[in-house]
Amino acid sequence: MFTVYLALNDRTSPSMEDVLDFVKTMDGAIFAGSSTDIRVALTECAANNPGVLILDDGLLIDNEGLIEAIATTPYPIVLLANPDIANVARRALAIHAADVVSRSEWQHELGPAVGRLATSLAGEARKPGRILSVFSSKGGSGKTTTAVNLSVALGMRAREPVVLVDLDVAFGDVAAMVGSTPQVTMYDLRDTEWDSVTVKKALTRIAPNVWILPAPLRPEEAEDIHSEDLVKLLHALKNEFTYVVVDMAPSYDELNVTALDMSDVILTICTPDVVTLRTVGQAIQLFREGFRYSADKVRLVLNRGGSHTGITSKDIHAILKNPVAYEFPSDGWFPVRAANDGVPLVIQYPNSSLAKAIVRVADAFIKEDFGNRRKRRLIKKSGVFSLFRK
Repeated sequence: MFTVYLALNDRTSPSMEDVLDFVKTMDGAIFAGSSTDIRVALTECAANNPGVLILDDGLLIDNEGLIEAIATTPYPIVLLANPDIANVARRALAIHAADVVSRSEWQHELGPAVGRLATSLAGEARKPGRILSVFSSKGGSGKTTTAVNLSVALGMRAREPVVLVDLDVAFGDVAAMVGSTPQVTMYDLRDTEWDSVTVKKALTRIAPNVWILPAPLRPEEAEDIHSEDLVKLLHALKNEFTYVVVDMAPSYDELNVTALDMSDVILTICTPDVVTLRTVGQAIQLFREGFRYSADKVRLVLNRGGSHTGITSKDIHAILKNPVAYEFPSDGWFPVRAANDGVPLVIQYPNSSLAKAIVRVADAFIKEDFGNRRKRRLIKKSGVFSLFRK
């Protein structure tokens, strides 16, 4: 059983009475109170700590000065909004909303969202997964190779569910890199009501504990993927998977910025050459000064370290004013051969230098989340390899 508090604006539809009647029909839901004044709502919620707060976006627009206070609340928030109103996604991210429900579809979306997210009276809600985005402002840096192999390494080492989202919606090639022929892509699911059943049916399993959501098959389909769809998608995936790895496009369009905002960690890939250093430096400056991301959220990854370019990790630290968090060695033909075979490097060539370095990064994330409480081992190559050959 769980409690529900309503902070709604009676000037818009649905009305407070409509939502209250709906909540009373939900299994396990207990009405905890309501208010059309967001300040009163926050005060009462602070005293009673509801299982979930249903918040009207109209109240949020009228009280933007309270966004920071709302963001620090300990209970999950479901935002009721019109998807076509400006900056809905930004406001949802700013208050750390657990989900966004459309006004026009609230009777279909609200029940599943509240039931999935509400904190039970008997204990804590399931801890949401982490979004790890892999980004580079320049193509050819090894971004997709990193995203694919980090996902597989996390699944193997953590033994927790991992999903890899190909957000290079115009030219993504994650599916090709793992030898998959997708039947369903992000384009097919753009208007989907995301719940646990839909999530599981939509994804393709590529390895033990690892699934992918491929990019659209045709570049023109990318125009139909919108940030509102992405917010709902990533929220749904966080509630089903321990790690959500996002392979991003090298751009700063609305879709990418939405994913960057929602990310817990942004792995920014850099290679030791002057052109890439210049574009990565611009990206880090934007993250730091424009988007105001924390230092720990943006982690620099030096790929192809040890290449004979005359630029070392110390040089990069000095140039970018940002430490190198992880370093991947140059590994000859191994990554290319694995990609051509449609098998992740960490499975095809687990003893290669790059595969071992990526596994170490996966272990570092697992340690952050689980400490040293669980023993982990690599899954044998033979058993996993057959999955890719199929």
